[in-house]
Amino acid sequence: MPGPAWLRHTTEIRAVPVDRALAVRGALGMLVPLAIGQLAGRPDLGAAAGLGAYGAAVDDSAAPWRTRALTLLLPQLGGAIGLALGRVTGGQAWAQILLVAVVALVSGLLSTIGRISDMAALVLLLATAMGLGLPTTAPWWHVPLLFLLGGVPLVLLSLTDALRHPGRAERRAAATALRAVADLLEATDETWTECRHQVTAAMDAAYDTVVLRRLSPPRPGSTAAELAAHLDRLVEVVAAAPAVRTAPSGESAPVYADAVRRVADAVETRTPGPVTLPPAPSDRAGRVLRTAVAALATPGEGPADGRTRLLPACPAPLRRLAGAVADRFRDPAARRHALRLTMCLTVAQAVACFGGLPRSGWLVLTVALVVRPGLGTVPARLVTRALGTTAGVLIGLAVIAVLLPGWWRIGAVVLLTGLLQAYARRNYTLQTLFLTPVMLLLADPLGQAGSAVPAARLLDTVAGCAVALVCGYLIWPEDTRTRVPDRLAGAYEAIAAYADHARSACGDADGLHTLRRRIHADLAAVRTELTRLRTDPRHHHALDAWREDLAYGERVMARLTTTAVTSRGEGPAAYGDTTRDLAAHLRRRARKLREVPSRRPAGRR
Repeated sequence: MPGPAWLRHTTEIRAVPVDRALAVRGALGMLVPLAIGQLAGRPDLGAAAGLGAYGAAVDDSAAPWRTRALTLLLPQLGGAIGLALGRVTGGQAWAQILLVAVVALVSGLLSTIGRISDMAALVLLLATAMGLGLPTTAPWWHVPLLFLLGGVPLVLLSLTDALRHPGRAERRAAATALRAVADLLEATDETWTECRHQVTAAMDAAYDTVVLRRLSPPRPGSTAAELAAHLDRLVEVVAAAPAVRTAPSGESAPVYADAVRRVADAVETRTPGPVTLPPAPSDRAGRVLRTAVAALATPGEGPADGRTRLLPACPAPLRRLAGAVADRFRDPAARRHALRLTMCLTVAQAVACFGGLPRSGWLVLTVALVVRPGLGTVPARLVTRALGTTAGVLIGLAVIAVLLPGWWRIGAVVLLTGLLQAYARRNYTLQTLFLTPVMLLLADPLGQAGSAVPAARLLDTVAGCAVALVCGYLIWPEDTRTRVPDRLAGAYEAIAAYADHARSACGDADGLHTLRRRIHADLAAVRTELTRLRTDPRHHHALDAWREDLAYGERVMARLTTTAVTSRGEGPAAYGDTTRDLAAHLRRRARKLREVPSRRPAGRR
């Protein structure tokens, strides 16, 4: 496709497979409230419940039941609160502006805690905007209550599906991590970095799925305990992988990779099979890898080599939430993000109130979706939002013109919801394309000006994109320094601490593992951020230099891991003065990253 590189990345469609179960649940979850409203002769109440069904459909996933419960129920609660807040303002302009400012500030802070809190905070903000745009004729509590009730059918369908197959999602997550490590063992110099990134993502997902979403530690003898033991043993395989690349036993890496894949198949299907390993090699790196793979293939849930479990402890949920919220208030970057979002949405609501736009909750919604950095860069979201909304409005107009109100339009909403679930994860344009006509068709029974709604939504989108461009990009661009250079500097300092700890505390496998996981998570976060910033033309020249800094950190980490594995038990002398000099050099590079302006030319050191 011709055009600038950032635009090509923006319009790229990802090859995400269609999850038929998600699509079917989304369609059925939307059908139930709309059908009940139609049969009862109150399509307006059915449409209000359909908003809740749509919110639940967007949050649905193939995760374990605990994760599904959190990702479905918390956003539903946030949406009901947002609709209630938006409905009690009584149409007073200054009350609406103040409400949007407060909700945006709270949402911006909560969104930086984690993925689930980010979704709940986003739904709270979007529902508040929708509540401001809805008619005020009915009692204020009708729509929030119907929103909650409308999501119940899909929540029950999703949780029932998860409980019918207990442990399936956890086994898939653990098997995915195992297969990612197998790919790492076979990686070449060209594919090593990408495979290491995939291992970090898969291991983090497996830890989250198996352990961190639980309210208590896994019960002995349970599936979670068995999978946690596999993750424990897998840590040693990951640690040994860099050392084997240059070792004499490296030719046997495909054999070990095949053994790990067999373990992955056994974990996922619960059918253990024989795992054959080559004879013990003569070099130390090969022996370490063979021991780690042999322990991985051993059934049971005991810790590898008799060591204590490497999995982190599960703090109490309320204590965890309180600590996370306190950290957000202390984090300057989180505060800046919340203030930037607040300023943009306050301006958007002021434009909606005093600009003469009819029922412009969609305007605030547009600005929120464009400005939030977790959803992409502002230029990318502007393009995809404008394209998707325009196409979606045309679809909505066609449906309104061709299909009569009633069952035919309900069928169209159900079909579009299923398509939204099937294809929304491939590209944001596709998500907006299917989302817009669904919202238009739900708005019509709620009394929003009938056929005038599509034109109003298109006008809101144009105005919202203009506000987001001026306030969220030109006047107050997002804080890229804290998202890339400062993160890289922090990763460099953590790598230097890892080098110091490896030299001074030889044999502390647990401590080294904790540091190593944190470092790889930091490097993976930077890598993800660089991928996101490819859609922002402002950072075109700085990206190459940041990629070089990231690649250097990954090379150093691989070298230190190799040294830690091959020198285990030999004492600090095995590290020599090279590690000390390397740690000092890393800290100098970290200081340089924090001093140099974030938009430096490529190649400038």
